[in-house]
Amino acid sequence: MKPWLKKAALAFAISGTMAVSSSALAEGAPALKVGCDGAFAPFTYINDNGELIGFDIDIIRAIGKELGRDLDIKSYPFDGIIPMLMTNTIDIIISGFTISPERAEKVNFSKPYYKCGLTFLVRAEDQSKYNELKDLKDTQVCVQIGTTGALYLNKKLPNAKVKQFNSPPETYIDLQAKGCSAVLNDKPVNDYFLAHADRTKYVTRRVSESDEEYYGIAVNKENRKLLEEINHALDTILSNGEFARISTEWFGYDITEDLGRKVSGELKGLDKK
Repeated sequence: MKPWLKKAALAFAISGTMAVSSSALAEGAPALKVGCDGAFAPFTYINDNGELIGFDIDIIRAIGKELGRDLDIKSYPFDGIIPMLMTNTIDIIISGFTISPERAEKVNFSKPYYKCGLTFLVRAEDQSKYNELKDLKDTQVCVQIGTTGALYLNKKLPNAKVKQFNSPPETYIDLQAKGCSAVLNDKPVNDYFLAHADRTKYVTRRVSESDEEYYGIAVNKENRKLLEEINHALDTILSNGEFARISTEWFGYDITEDLGRKVSGELKGLDKK
């Protein structure tokens, strides 16, 4: 097993121990408490030096700088961060957090900042058996608990044998061990795994119906002022080139090309009290 995979598999258990602070603090303003998943590479994860890093970490730090606010960024189990936001234990969620109607009933989302979509991975030896999602209906499929991938699978294949894990690395370990036939996850997360794994051993399949999924920053429904501030700061880093710089550093190109018109406005119907 790859060393990074072993370390990432343990990262989800680290709760409230990894913190990052921005350099600027607005006079008299408290630090904004940011919650994320510590095992969701390349968006939010703990590296070999024990540091919480990722594309989302750099984006929220850039937003914090625009707001003039200090950030207290900590990792938590993914399935617990919405309840923490709803009870004001944290102020912000950024963690490859897919915008969905179900989640929008509980939180408010910023403008979208990343286009994702779902894929599933299978072992190369099984590629002739599993070409479409429907081919998995009688098999065991690994997902991360609380993700839109898990919800999507329950909707599209209600009779599938779903195995839920706390973090993506655990799903890949189970796939390697032949505990499941496929891993369903967000495309960039599966792509990151493939970039660090033996690509001859795995095949990726796109779930085309999920191509219009986007990531957003979540805040408490009562905190409208913070939502407006985050959207304004996001607009600023999109216009001044900072967003392009960060995305190029992480993905090799400016991802606003993928966002298209969505980057200029919120997704309709998902920002309501």
